[in-house]
Amino acid sequence: MEERGSDRRGFLGNLAALFGVQAATYVLPLLTTPFLARVLGPTALGLLVFAQAFGGLLGLLVQYGFDLSANREVARARGDSARLAGLLSGVMSAKLLLTLPAVALALLASVTVPSLRAHPDLLWASVFAALAQSSNLMWYFVGLERAGVASTLDVIAKVIATVGLFVFVRGPQDAWWIPALQGGAALVSSLLALWLAHREVPMLRPSLGRALTSLRMGWSMFLFSGAAVLSTTGSAFLLGLFVEPRLLGYYNGADRIARAAQGLLQPLTRALYPRFSRIAHGSRAEARALLPVSVRLVGGVGLILCLAVALGAPLWVRVLLGPEFAPSVPVLRVLALLPLVIGLNLSLGILWLLPLGLDRPFNTAIIGGTVLGALLIVVLAPTYGLIGTAAAVVLGETVVLAGLALVCRHTLRTRLKVENVEVERASVAP
Repeated sequence: MEERGSDRRGFLGNLAALFGVQAATYVLPLLTTPFLARVLGPTALGLLVFAQAFGGLLGLLVQYGFDLSANREVARARGDSARLAGLLSGVMSAKLLLTLPAVALALLASVTVPSLRAHPDLLWASVFAALAQSSNLMWYFVGLERAGVASTLDVIAKVIATVGLFVFVRGPQDAWWIPALQGGAALVSSLLALWLAHREVPMLRPSLGRALTSLRMGWSMFLFSGAAVLSTTGSAFLLGLFVEPRLLGYYNGADRIARAAQGLLQPLTRALYPRFSRIAHGSRAEARALLPVSVRLVGGVGLILCLAVALGAPLWVRVLLGPEFAPSVPVLRVLALLPLVIGLNLSLGILWLLPLGLDRPFNTAIIGGTVLGALLIVVLAPTYGLIGTAAAVVLGETVVLAGLALVCRHTLRTRLKVENVEVERASVAP
C-alpha cells in the first residue's frame, strides 16, 4: 500500500513538472506571439519560421528519439547506478556524434537554399538553438519519475530567454536574436542538468562503443520521432519551399495556436509512459485494464481543446496575432482538429504499443501517415496554399490514428486469446 502511494506521488510530481515544461515550451511562446507578430510582421516571421523549421530537422537528427527509447531503459534501470551511468554516457556520446552530420547538412543548406543563404545569421542561430535544445536531459529524469529537477531548470532558462526577447528584438532585422536566446538558455539548462545527474551516478567519458550501442537502441524510436517532427516542423519547411515568407507567416501563426492547445496533452501521456512501461513489463493484463481509461481521458480533453480552438479561432487570431493576420483564421479552424487526433495517437502508441515493445507496427503507422501528409503538402500547397497544407497535415495524422487503432485492436484481441488459453490450461492442470 505504501509503495502504491509512493508511485502515485511520483506520477503526480512527474505530471506537474511536465506541465510546467509544456507551459514554458508552448505558453511562453504563445505569450510572445502578439509581440513578435507586430514587431516582425508576416514576412520576417515567415523567414524566422523557415530557418527554425530547418534547424528543427537537424535537432531531430541529434535528438534521435532518445526521449522515448532511453526514457524506457532508464525507467527499467531505476536503482542500478552502473547501468544508469552507462545509459547516460551512451546517449550523450551518441548526440555528440550526431552533431557532425547535422553541421554538415547546415553547411550544405547555407549554399543551396536561397532563403537560408540570404540570411546566414538567422540560419546559424537556428541551428545553434536546435542543437542546444536536443542536448536536454529530460528523458533521463522523466524515466526516474523525477522530472521536477530538469523541468525547473528548463522553465527558468526559457523564462530568461523570453525576457531577453523583449529586450533585444526591436524590428525584423533582430529576428536572429530569438533562436540565439533560446539556444543559449537551453545549453545552460542542459549543462546544469548533466551536473546534477552526475552527482548521483558515476561520470563516464564519451565512448564510441556506447554511442553506437545507444544508436542501435534508439533506432526504432528515431523513426517515430522523425515522423512526429516531420508532421510539425517538416510541414512548415515544405510549405516554405512553395510559398512566399508572408504566407508562411500566416500559416505559422495558426499553427502556433493549434500546437499550443495540442501541447497541453503531452505532459499527461509523457507522465503515464514510464508507469505503463513498468506495468507492461510485469503485468500486461494490468496495462490493458488501464488503457481504456487513459484513452478516454486524453480523448475527452482533446475534444474540448479542439472545440475551443475551432469556435474561438477569430478571437484567438485577433488577440494573439493581430488584425494583420486575419488570413490565419480559416487555417486555424482546420488545424483545430490536431489536439484531438494527435492526443489519441499518443495515447494508443505511447501507452500501449511502446510499453509492449511493439515498435515496428507503431513506426509503420506513424511513418505511413507522415509520408502521406508530406506528399499531400507537395501536391496541395502549390494549388490550395495554406488551407491545402493544413488539410494535408490533418489527413496525415488521421491516417496515423486509423493505423494505430487497427494495430491496437489486433494486439488486444491476440493478448486476450493467449490469456484465455493459459487460464484454460491452468484450470485443467492436475
